[in-house]
Order: sequence, then structure tokens, then C-alpha cells
Amino acid sequence: MLSGNAKGILFMLFSAAAISCMTGVIRYLSDTLHPFEIAFFRNAFGLLFLAPMVLQAGTRHLRTTRAPWLVGRGLLSAIAMLCYFYGVSIAPLAEVTALSFMGPLFATIFAVLILREKLHLRRTLALIVGFCGALVILRPGFQEIGLGSILILCSSAAWSICMIIIKVLTKTESSVTQSVYTALVLAPITGLAAIAEWQLPSLTQFFWLAVMAGLGTVGQLAFTESFKAAELTTVLPLDFTKLIWASLIGYLIFAQMLDIWVLVGGTVIFAAATYISIREARLNAVKAETTNPTVR
Repeated sequence: MLSGNAKGILFMLFSAAAISCMTGVIRYLSDTLHPFEIAFFRNAFGLLFLAPMVLQAGTRHLRTTRAPWLVGRGLLSAIAMLCYFYGVSIAPLAEVTALSFMGPLFATIFAVLILREKLHLRRTLALIVGFCGALVILRPGFQEIGLGSILILCSSAAWSICMIIIKVLTKTESSVTQSVYTALVLAPITGLAAIAEWQLPSLTQFFWLAVMAGLGTVGQLAFTESFKAAELTTVLPLDFTKLIWASLIGYLIFAQMLDIWVLVGGTVIFAAATYISIREARLNAVKAETTNPTVR
């Protein structure tokens, strides 16, 4: 019988591999399908996966008093998804993964601007270190910053604002309600974005589109389960294996050369983001314990 930590570790390792493979499939499909169309099918299959839960619960998951917040989350998710899928189609997979680690760093900045959270010295230093990692990858002045890199950073920034909205919505809305509304907003937006370059996928392409969506779904579920099974400090560092998987997939399948600067910069960004996430979790735990002390 596996312990909680062992289960959490396995879930996180599986999640990192699944998400990395999903990114690889996106890159493969982008040779013959426009990335916006791939994004549409990622969302369409996502709706199919959600349908059984919605049908079982009836209209309960559709009732909400925070529709504007949910629509806002959907719009930002659409921006994040479209930027990410297009970025994956033109940037090396290792660079995509390394820059996507910027999400928690952007979230920290937006939490200060939107939620008026305080930014103390340690978090400030971690932010500086993380952004230095991004500079190591991009190396402005030494090489041209590609459109793919810019799009992945935009995707990370948009997703980080989504994280702020999710933090607000979780007080009143279930995860299923949030997922349903996000999918309902994403469907028409990604569909409209794909119209100009639309082509009917072949049966083989449909197969890989379904595989991509399945990998993304099980990867996200495993990611969530890892935090339920084990402590954040135990499993979060293992998310770094995404960079290893992305480097291997890029090199072995797409003949993308390994860039030492991407690996170094990605490591720096991930270390800073992990530090911020773990420290915030510990501070929240202390705050909760202070607010609701255990009676002994």
C-alpha cells in the first residue's frame, strides 16, 4: 500500500509527463492544422469530458450569481490558450516549458496589483531571480526575441490573472461550475479564431486531437490529485520534470537542439516560482491556524 507522499509523487510525475506529451502532440498537429483550430478541438473535447458530470447534476452547476467573473475567467483563458497553442507551434518545446514556469511569478505581481497583497522582501527577491531566469532564456541584445517566446509569456501572464480570479471564485463556486462556464466561453472564441484557417481534420488528425485532449485532461486531474495526496513541498518540485520531458521530446521527435541557456534559465525560474508557491502555502497555513486555533 503506497503512502500519501508516494501517491502524490506518482501523480505529479504522471501529470508532468502527460502535459509534456500533450504539448508534443500540439506541435505535431500544428504542421498540418492551424494552432487555433487545435485549440478549438482541445476545448470541444473538454466539453465532452465535462458533459457526464453536468448531465448527472442537472442545472445545479449552471446556477451562479457571479457570471461576470466566470465570463472574465473564460475570456482570459481563451487568450492564454490561443497564445500558448500558437507559441508551441513556432517555439522550441523546452523554451515553451521553461517560460511557462513564469505563471506563479506573474500571479504574485497581479495579486499585489489586484488583491492588494503585500510584497515582502523574500518574495521580491524571488521575483527578481525569476525574471533574471527569463532574461537568461531570452538573452535580449544577444539574439532576437522570437514571437513564440513573446506569446508564451503573454499566455503565462493571462493565465496568472485567471489564477487570481479562481482564488476569488473558489469562495462561492465549485470547480465544476468554473470549468463549465470557462468551456462555454472558450468554445465560441476559439471557434471564431479558427474560422479563417479552418480545414476538416482527417480521421488520423481527429485521433491525435482526441489524444491531445485526453492527455491534457488526465494531466490536469493528476496534478490536482497530487496535492490532495501529499504536501505541496513534496510534490511541487517534481513539476520541473516537464522541462526534462520537453527537452527529450523536442530533441528526439522534432530534432530541436538542446539549449543550455534554456535549461539554466528554466531551472532558475522554476526555483523562484516554487519558492514563492511553497512560502505562500506556509503563510496561508499559519494564517489559518491563527484564525482557527485547534482546541487542545
